[in-house]
Amino acid sequence: MSDHATPEAPPSQAASLAAPCSSEPTALHDILSGGLAGMTSIAVGQPFDTVKVRLQTSPPGVGSLAVVREAAASREGLVRSLFKGLAPPLATATAVNAIVFSVYGSASRAVDRYAEDLRDARDSYAATSGSQLPMPASPFPANHLEAFALTSSPSSFAVAKNFACGSFAGLVQTAVICPTEHVKCRLQADPALSSPLQCTRNILKQAGLPGLLRGFNATCLREVPSFGLYFAFYDWARERMLEGLPALPNWVSSVACGGASGALTWALVYPVDIIKTNIQTMPIDTPAKDRGMLTVAGRLVRKHGGSYLFRGLGVTVVRSFPVNGMIFPIYELSIYMFTTPYGAWNFSE
Repeated sequence: MSDHATPEAPPSQAASLAAPCSSEPTALHDILSGGLAGMTSIAVGQPFDTVKVRLQTSPPGVGSLAVVREAAASREGLVRSLFKGLAPPLATATAVNAIVFSVYGSASRAVDRYAEDLRDARDSYAATSGSQLPMPASPFPANHLEAFALTSSPSSFAVAKNFACGSFAGLVQTAVICPTEHVKCRLQADPALSSPLQCTRNILKQAGLPGLLRGFNATCLREVPSFGLYFAFYDWARERMLEGLPALPNWVSSVACGGASGALTWALVYPVDIIKTNIQTMPIDTPAKDRGMLTVAGRLVRKHGGSYLFRGLGVTVVRSFPVNGMIFPIYELSIYMFTTPYGAWNFSE
């Protein structure tokens, strides 16, 4: 498997699943591989996510073990209770992760092409004129981007590119994940709701289509910076790890850095997730003025203290490591299998 089978690899116009001799991923490969990785990670992380949501919506003093014991004593039983609400995120896991990886991969490859064209123009100018291409003096952001692409080190450019493309991917997929998480959170927090369809009908009946998008601003604030950091840190950490431990199998570095990037980003945006969960589990007829982000945050802090905004962080970090530790290896393995001839597969690395 290639050391850098990550989404930023350059595309091939001719590559497709019908042409297995391709060595470069396409948007179709990103979609299929991202979907497979997402479905697997959702199934692994669902019990942890259920505990997290119930902790976030329960009074202080209730711990993770108490939530698990309550689930075991419920009429649904431990397994069904902890996997309750799995259908909505699992049904959209393919779409969500396909969006994230395809948008990220396409944006990353477009930026790479842009930077390569700039460098080619600079080298061509230097070859014909005998001098370096002057840096743009205009204050416009596009010109600053050109200067950064031409003068920054490869490592700095990669980190900035990965953060920008990851943030863009997070923004795009927010529209898909917000209604899905709204339904999931209500199912996890309300034992009276028995199915995603029942929950969706209740929301639509009481609040209409906009009701499904409740918590959109908080979801966006969580997703955009976290996905930027997620992709940037993963690529940077994996490159450092492989430089320091060249004999390390690729899948080990992918698991370790994927898990670490997931845990790090969750730790940083977790208070926003607390606010989002509370907004999405409030009574559906709650007035808009009472469910704004700052209003909800202030009410939680006044009632429970600042530490409440980190309630459930431990179980979330524990959940995020195996979940995100699986996403990149499965994604990269799928990309490798899609873009490498069957007879040339080599899994020894």
